[in-house]
Amino acid sequence: MADWRNVGNWHWKEKNCLAWAKTYLESQLTGLEAKGGDISAKVTSVESVTGDVDLNIRKGRLLAIYDVELKLEWEATKGDEKVTGKITVPEVAHDTDAYVYEVTATSTSTAALPLKDFVRAQLTQVIGQKLGNFTEDLKKENGSEMYIAGDSAKSSETSTPVSGQVAKDFKEGKSGGTTGVAKTQSATFGTVVVKQTSEFMCSASDLYATLTDPQRVAVWTRAQADIKPEVNTKFRLFGGHIEGEFTALVPGKRIEQTWRVATWPAGHFSKATIELEQLSNSTRLSLKQTGVPLNEEDATKANWERYYWNSIKGSFG
Repeated sequence: MADWRNVGNWHWKEKNCLAWAKTYLESQLTGLEAKGGDISAKVTSVESVTGDVDLNIRKGRLLAIYDVELKLEWEATKGDEKVTGKITVPEVAHDTDAYVYEVTATSTSTAALPLKDFVRAQLTQVIGQKLGNFTEDLKKENGSEMYIAGDSAKSSETSTPVSGQVAKDFKEGKSGGTTGVAKTQSATFGTVVVKQTSEFMCSASDLYATLTDPQRVAVWTRAQADIKPEVNTKFRLFGGHIEGEFTALVPGKRIEQTWRVATWPAGHFSKATIELEQLSNSTRLSLKQTGVPLNEEDATKANWERYYWNSIKGSFG
């Protein structure tokens, strides 16, 4: 009988690494120093690390998914002048290396300004260089615990990764091939029903989470996902190109939502129901979407296939 836990390291397996991240960041950042001329500045302590840090394995691929807020304390000196303060990095995330640094000082004197400016210009650069190693070190230090060793950990199935261009195209209303997102100029229009089925090599609970959990959605959309798996909660994907609201949720079984593309007639939403059926070694997904504008039928079908099902399979299997 197959090992359903994680055959061939295929199914989603997750490890919470926040505690490790706190220890790691404290050791890597505390004492970091920058010098220039007669000014020197250093990180004196890591005040807090809050958020989520998870390591996941899917289809034999190790994925680091994290989003934390980092608060540091600093000290800068110039001759006999010494100033202390704090640096807040609101978002240290797996999908960005463009960090924002909020630098504050305990002193507002004129003499303190050059020191604060030095911290903002020079010390933050050193911090950024260290943060650039976080993903690789996270995987290196924790990844060995995620795999099931042996021949059963080998998989002969492959998939084509989905590039970041997918999200960019979708945000711009492109579907690829000969179909596209049509723009209607009339407020009166006919609608059609779109039905699709697709099979995924994972459990129904895994697929449900992949469609609703913000960190997993961010992986296959290649963009920040404004989504929360709660009824009557609105969501926005692909930079706002897709929006809607969850109307009913049955974990592992069904997702009901309103759904629209930004280029559809203003205020018009379709109703999309996704049913998940657990099979012996896979999950069958069935989509029924009512209220799709008539001239959007082909583009809607293509977009579900390419930007949802194929992107999920390319990211997770």
